[in-house]
Amino acid sequence: MADRPRVSVCIPVYNRPDYIVEAVDSVLAQTFGDFELIVVDNCSTDDTPAVIERLAAGDNRISFYKNDRNLGICSSLNRLMLLARGEYIKFLFSDDLLEPRCLEVFVEVLDSRPSVSLVTSFTRCVGASSETRGESCFPGTGQLDGKTCQKDMMVNGCWPGSPSSIMFRRRDLHLGLFHHMWKYWVGDLDFWLRLAGAGNLYVVPEVLSCLRIHEKQESSIHGVPFRLITERLMLADMVFRFPHIYGRHTAAEQRTIRRHLLKRLVREGLGRKGFGPKLKMIGIGLSNPSYGRLRFASVLLLNLPRILRGTSRWSP
Repeated sequence: MADRPRVSVCIPVYNRPDYIVEAVDSVLAQTFGDFELIVVDNCSTDDTPAVIERLAAGDNRISFYKNDRNLGICSSLNRLMLLARGEYIKFLFSDDLLEPRCLEVFVEVLDSRPSVSLVTSFTRCVGASSETRGESCFPGTGQLDGKTCQKDMMVNGCWPGSPSSIMFRRRDLHLGLFHHMWKYWVGDLDFWLRLAGAGNLYVVPEVLSCLRIHEKQESSIHGVPFRLITERLMLADMVFRFPHIYGRHTAAEQRTIRRHLLKRLVREGLGRKGFGPKLKMIGIGLSNPSYGRLRFASVLLLNLPRILRGTSRWSP
């Protein structure tokens, strides 16, 4: 292996003694061998560190670090990226798995396509669900225009997938790290939007990672009503305010994206029982003029009879 590996596989971990061995083994079993594996433990309170130390003692490609205090997932991901030495960065959450050809295929894509800034693939869910996240979840496969993908993600969400599904170039870290203000998948979406503004995306039509579904995963812990759509509205505002980071959107594109997100806000409010959630939905829609209060009011008026009746049916 060269002094500087081609790929840095980065695993953040916290209290995962039951899954971390499988995650590490899935990396060590890759058909592509020029990688380093960096594991950062976020102050686990069980025997997770001891498990990782035993794994690291058996393979010199594994580097193990411990946070001095619990920094949260964003800071752990950021620390991993700053420790990475490879040309390419591949995240893997400690409860997820890589298929054996994942690194080989992703490296081939990035090596052969200099304009691609992010590569992802189909994903299989394991655990509570056994479904495959395939072609229907993406706007297309193969190489996709980055600017077009960026606009589509603003409307349709984080379809490139979780960090376990993604590989990108370390040189693009000048675009910034993960922001602590986001929860759910919005932190991922923010990062992917920046990468999409810097280059093209590539979707490999093959299952190359496995996402484990269980009740203790981070996306289950942080469930708060209206949190996801509120953060997506905030992110849209940030994207439009900082075109030098995310790329420029025309006034018409901004109107289209904001109106779509406001429709989703109203739909979520109408989908919840009682008037309390509907009042909260109205408060969110009117709380920030950058959302477009007139646009929100027009969407709201179209659905006023349904709000008063308490029905979940809504109009666009």
